[in-house]
Amino acid sequence: MEYEHARKELEGAKPGNSRLMINDDGIFLLLTIRRDVEETEYRNKLVVDINEDSVDCLLVDYDSGNATFFSIVHDIRGIRTNYRRIRMRIQEKVKKPTLRNKLLAKYGARERNRVEDRLKKITTLLAEIARKHNADLVRESLRDLRLSNRKRSRQLNYRLSTFPYRKFIEYIDYKFYERGLSVIEVDARKTSITCPACGHTDRRNRISKEVFKCRRCGFEFDTQYVACLNLFSRSNDGHVAIRGGIVYIASRKADLVVPANVAPSEPLTQMKWQRGKPVPVTKTPQVTKR
Repeated sequence: MEYEHARKELEGAKPGNSRLMINDDGIFLLLTIRRDVEETEYRNKLVVDINEDSVDCLLVDYDSGNATFFSIVHDIRGIRTNYRRIRMRIQEKVKKPTLRNKLLAKYGARERNRVEDRLKKITTLLAEIARKHNADLVRESLRDLRLSNRKRSRQLNYRLSTFPYRKFIEYIDYKFYERGLSVIEVDARKTSITCPACGHTDRRNRISKEVFKCRRCGFEFDTQYVACLNLFSRSNDGHVAIRGGIVYIASRKADLVVPANVAPSEPLTQMKWQRGKPVPVTKTPQVTKR
């Protein structure tokens, strides 16, 4: 068996479809299995906001008494852009159709494999963090993503399309369900321009990619983390409060209030299970809270 962990997955699993794959390395049996996983609802939450250059998160852990912001920076857009340039050069310089199609297929497969590798590493890391803290997933709904892109410029649409949002959602949902964790889907419209403190919505609230400042109440925070706060509020699990310049997360289902802080530069969990280069987890610069 190619992967050692696959032996554990077969215990108590129900076999599904299978097929043989033959290539230069040998003959492989691709076996689909199905397992029944008991889903448990937890009060802790991992809120995920997906962006073209990073996945920004808010981990609300009532058990430890704090909430933590952190970001996972990825290079998927760079990978897609680089292979796009390679394809354009091949189409421009290779005149023989057979060779051109062969090269395009070769580099297209490399691009898909690299992007898929990043997606699996990121979603597995998030699922492991959630499992460690017994946290359910709160994520944005992407059903209206293509429809909302019609009013945007062609260049911006291409930038947004470089990240496979729907495949990311498919992977992260699967990995959370696999660990017995629940997934909560919420409306993500205008989360980056709505103030989590007073609810005021205005495009001018988003001063830059890094800075959010409400034009009504003056609340100032990191723009991408503002989206996480709004997603959490829309999950009907709790609400956001600002007291003494500190962001607090309050639960609606229990009498619990925890302060929110930016994570240190080291990852929240070990990444020994990853193959290849690990996905960096970086610290976001401190922002002013008013």
